[in-house]
Order: sequence, then C-alpha cells, then structure tokens
Amino acid sequence: MMDDVVTRAKRRMQPAGIDPDYDVAYEHFDVMHFLLQAHGLQSSERIDPLRLFLRNGADAKASPEINFDMQSYLERHPERAKGSGRSPYVDWLTHGRAAGEIADPAPGVEKMAHVLGLEVGELVDELSSIRLDLQHRLRTGTLGEVFARAAEVEPLIGEVWAMTTNPNLPPLVWRDTVEQVAAMQSCQQQAGFATARLVLVISDPRWGGGRRMEGHIAHALTRHVEPEDIVVIYTDSGGAAPSGRFPAGVREVDLAGAVQGMKRNASHRMLIELIRSFRADAVVNINARLLYEALETYGKALLASERLYLVQFCNEQQAQGHWVGIPLRFFYRYFDLVDGVLTDSEYLASWLRERHQLGPETEARVQVLRAPVDPSIPVVLPEEQRDQRRPQIFWAGRWDRQKRVDLALEVARRMPDVDLRMWGEAVLSAGHVAEAPDNVRLEGAYGHLSDLDLSAADVWLYTSAWDGVPSQLLEVGMTTIPIVGSLVGGTGELLDETGAWPVRDVENPDAYVAAIREVLSDPAGARRRARDLRQRLLRERTEEAFSEHVSTLLLDGRREGRR
Repeated sequence: MMDDVVTRAKRRMQPAGIDPDYDVAYEHFDVMHFLLQAHGLQSSERIDPLRLFLRNGADAKASPEINFDMQSYLERHPERAKGSGRSPYVDWLTHGRAAGEIADPAPGVEKMAHVLGLEVGELVDELSSIRLDLQHRLRTGTLGEVFARAAEVEPLIGEVWAMTTNPNLPPLVWRDTVEQVAAMQSCQQQAGFATARLVLVISDPRWGGGRRMEGHIAHALTRHVEPEDIVVIYTDSGGAAPSGRFPAGVREVDLAGAVQGMKRNASHRMLIELIRSFRADAVVNINARLLYEALETYGKALLASERLYLVQFCNEQQAQGHWVGIPLRFFYRYFDLVDGVLTDSEYLASWLRERHQLGPETEARVQVLRAPVDPSIPVVLPEEQRDQRRPQIFWAGRWDRQKRVDLALEVARRMPDVDLRMWGEAVLSAGHVAEAPDNVRLEGAYGHLSDLDLSAADVWLYTSAWDGVPSQLLEVGMTTIPIVGSLVGGTGELLDETGAWPVRDVENPDAYVAAIREVLSDPAGARRRARDLRQRLLRERTEEAFSEHVSTLLLDGRREGRR
C-alpha cells in the first residue's frame, strides 16, 4: 500500500528540464522517506511533495532524505536561511556539501568526532552509511519483515514506522548525551585515563597560596599513596590551584569548564559518572555545590559503590541577620547516607551534634580535622628601626561582609597615628575604597603569606564576623607576629589570652583599638606571647597526627563489599 502511495506521488512530480533547482533536488529526494513524515500528503492526489518542500524553504519540517536535517544545517550555517532565495537544501546540494558544510541530523557531531578521534567529515560519512544501511534493511530486508510481522500481531507497532526516518545512533542520540560524553572524555583526558585512590571534589581552586583543607588532606595522604593516586575535581569554576597547594603529581580536573553551557541536571549526571569512573577508596566533597545538588537525585546510587565524606565549614550570616550555609542546608539531608561529615573546628562539630541531637553511635561520624601547621614557616623578626617609623598593622582577606572591611577601616580612623595595610582578593568596592582614611594603604591581592614583607608588621588584625579555623591565622600564628582577632566560631581554638589578643566584643571597634594599643605598648612582651602561640600550635597540630587521622579515615575505612 505504501509503495502505491509513493508511486502516485511520483506521478504528481514535475518532469525534468523546467526548473534547475527542482531537478537537482529530485535526484536526491527520497519520496517514501518524506511521506512517512508528512502524513497528510499520503492521501493527496494533487500536491507535488518535492515542490511543497522547496516552497517551504528554511521552514521545512520534514527532511528530504535520511541524512539531511534542515534545522541542524541552519544551526551550523544560518547564512543559508537567507542566502540565494531558494531552498537551503538546494544550496547544500550544489555548494555546501562539497565545501564540507554539515547537515547531518545527529547532534554534536563536531564534539563526538573529537571524542572518537575522527575528522568531522569521516564521522558524518560513517553515520550516513549506517543510516542508509538501516533504512535499506527496514524497507527490503529481514529486519523489515520482522517489523511487518510484529505490526500484524500488534497494529499499534505500525504507528511508529515514521520514527524510522530519524534513527538514533548512540552515543549521538540527544545533545545532552553528546555533551556528557564529550565532557567525560575531556575530564578523563585531563586525569590521564587512570583510576585513583582519593577523589577531592572542590567548588573551585580558591584564593590564597595556603594549603587549605584540600591541600592538607592531599599532602597528608602522600605519606601513604603516590600523588598520582589523588584526583581533584573543580565543579563550579575552573582553573588550577596555586603553586604548593597540592604535592607535585596530583591530578587536577576542570569539570566546570567541561560542562559549561550544559543543562544543570545533565551536569549532575556527568559529575556522578566521573566520580564513579575513578573507582576510588574515598570521595571527599569540599564546598562543591554541584555535588550536593547531584546527591538529591543520585545520592543512593552513588553511595552504593562509593565512600563519601562531606567537609563542611562555618555557616554565613545574611545582611538581614538570618543564617545560611552548607551545614544548615545539606547536613540533615545527607548525613544518613554518607560515611561521615568532617569539620575544621570543634565549634562546628559540637554545633552539628547538638542541633541534630545525634546519639553516641552517630555523633562519632562527625569528626574534626585539625589542620596541621607548617613548621618550616620561619619566625619573623621585627625591623631593627621600627621605633623610627609609624606602627604598621597588617590585614588580609576577601573584601566581603564576612571579613568586616568596614570594621577594619573604622579601627584605622580611630588610630590616625598608625598605618593599616590591607590586602584583598576581590575587586575593591567603590564604597569601601572611598571610605578608606588616609592612613590606609590598599595593597591588592597576594599569592602567599611569604610574599609580604612580614618584618614590617607590628600587629596582624583579623576582623571576621564568623569563621571556622582560618588557614590564614594558622600561618600568621607561626610567624610570631602578634594577632588581634575576633573571637567567633572556631577562631577561639587558635586565639586565647596566652598567645594572642582575642576580641570578644567583635562589633566594637574600640575593643580592637584597645588590644592593638596593648600590643604596641609592649612590643617585646607581645612577641613573647606570640611565640607561646607558635609553640602551642607546633604541639597540637602536627603533620604526623593529621596524616595518621586522615589516612585511617579515608584509606583504611573501606566498607566491606563496596569494591
């Protein structure tokens, strides 16, 4: 019956020699293929199907042959939609195809060609050959016979015959699929196509030259595994970590760049599959919101094969006064699924245990990673001629609400006899720059603490409104520069009256001024107190203890049956 429909349609088609464009298209126009898509024309006795297709031009919906798709062609070559005034299909046949223009229906041909190691033209030829062979077997071969017999048993099967005009050829099925496969190949290429013992999933390379928690974990584990066995995945913004953050050989993967432009739910699946592909002993999430989002859909599936730990730091207070943050939003959602939650401070660990009323069995899964100090950081000796210059106060941090730049500037206003030197990562807001008094020097960003002339610092000022155990204070504490800092969150685990000048009235600039005046009034005594802080940090925060804790937790705690 369909052969009869095709025969009648061909009788309505224009003879050769009247229209050159029509004649060019006629040689390639597949009438059955076209009519299977244009159902309304199957019963027509008047309409020339090819003439109708050419008249529709760039707006044509049905394709003229199995290896041409109008929408795909015009997405790649939009100039063809308004070019010669004739059908873009004719332009492609007469000029575009020979010039290498792609009209293939498969999405993401260019990306997939790179994945498969082929030239784009080679992949298009391969796809074209496969479709033509499939079409031939469906029309005249055994495959078509099987399809026809199935339709006799269940007539509804015949309804899908039109779908054979656009067969899906994996992995070039949907654009999301192509993007995921291409992103996976890119990420695995960055990782050297090798498995790993540990996967660190991090939001971004993060500012500053210190090791931070991810660096401490990586350095600690390289006492037990090779650096190449550690993979770092950046999920939210790409780039590379500052020099020294990780041991040489640790592999870094820019997932953020690989999934740029991808739908959010597709990037969730991509991240989960990438993590699983490394077959790691443990996975550690450090502030990677993309992974938190992915756990909502894929959490149980991922944790059936992977051991996942969540590293959580302090919550944040909004301008209106209420609190937000990863611990508030995600702890209760995933604590029962993951192997453990790790914090940088006993303050946050206690808050989590109390807030969620954890019992003796579950509270042990909340553990504190006491970041080690670097004993190689030298003691900084003050300048010899310090009495002949103005006192120098150092301050560094992001220029945001948490770090209370406004409070630091107010301290400077109330101490016109000192200089406040400020370093910061972000672009300085116009408001804060305009507010800076004359005794404030804006120094810009710095790579590492060692980049600064620390011998000129008489006091290190820290004005954070909330915090965990800041890496910056761990580093400054080793230099024996006297620290005047806000007593918030986990800072009290570093700053006490025996080694520093903690400020309890954190909103009061006069409290900071008084502490700074105390330091400046007795420089020698202040240095002695600061040296006591260094000695305490050396005793309490050793690399050996941290390494033993982390390796036992992440490498020796593999669940039975997981591998």
